[in-house]
Amino acid sequence: MYKVTGQIINVFHSPPSEKYDESWKVQLLGDSALVDGQVKKEMLTLTVPRPIFEQLQSQQGKTVTIPIGFYVKNNMLVTFYPKHEVASKGSLPA
Repeated sequence: MYKVTGQIINVFHSPPSEKYDESWKVQLLGDSALVDGQVKKEMLTLTVPRPIFEQLQSQQGKTVTIPIGFYVKNNMLVTFYPKHEVASKGSLPA
């Protein structure tokens, strides 16, 4: 399992539509190290389970560490919140 650390910039709910299921999302802003030693800011939008979303709503502006999984699809990195994290712990890890 991997973890990402960043400042919570936004949390929002996406209602269901004809094409997509209902989802809860968090946007994190974090640092990404470049090969020349510089640092650039990157935003990650991550779909999370509702219980995690509810915990993160009160954390806006704070820095948190969240477990993630990822894979490559069509030459793009896809990130996700591991479902087993909710099932095994029921809450966001400290």
